[in-house]
Amino acid sequence: MEESNNKYLIFTVDDKTFAMGFSDVRLIVPRQNASEVPDLPDYVDGTIVNDGVTITVIDLRKRFGYPRRMRTDRECIIICDTEKRLGLLCDNITGFVEKSQEEIQPPPDVNDEVNPRFISGTFLHEDKPCFIITPDLVIRPDDEEKFAAAADAAKDQ
Repeated sequence: MEESNNKYLIFTVDDKTFAMGFSDVRLIVPRQNASEVPDLPDYVDGTIVNDGVTITVIDLRKRFGYPRRMRTDRECIIICDTEKRLGLLCDNITGFVEKSQEEIQPPPDVNDEVNPRFISGTFLHEDKPCFIITPDLVIRPDDEEKFAAAADAAKDQ
């Protein structure tokens, strides 16, 4: 686990580049039709079952406010190895990189009202900014209770 701290999975959403630490990635699967769940936020695609575990799928395109587009065969779900049972739907996986701590810059400096708390840092990838995200923090703070209730319901199944 220690050796993966400087390795990042690179993926795109709306032609913008994002990264996630390898330690947060459990599995990558092709996009699946998710079962809709009532009362979850609009950026939740629904749930899928992977290895007998219910995973809540967050559509990153919706979550980040990017426009809809036609489905492609490149879309996939990154199943996260985190406390919450999350899958992140992205447009495309483009590879992985290793970055030293010196190459990682702090997250963008924005005001308190527009705080991308899920962005933990940035680095340059192919001469463009790449935003490192923390999967569990992609959920909006005011939606945490809905996710907790959905997780409790899934455990009871």
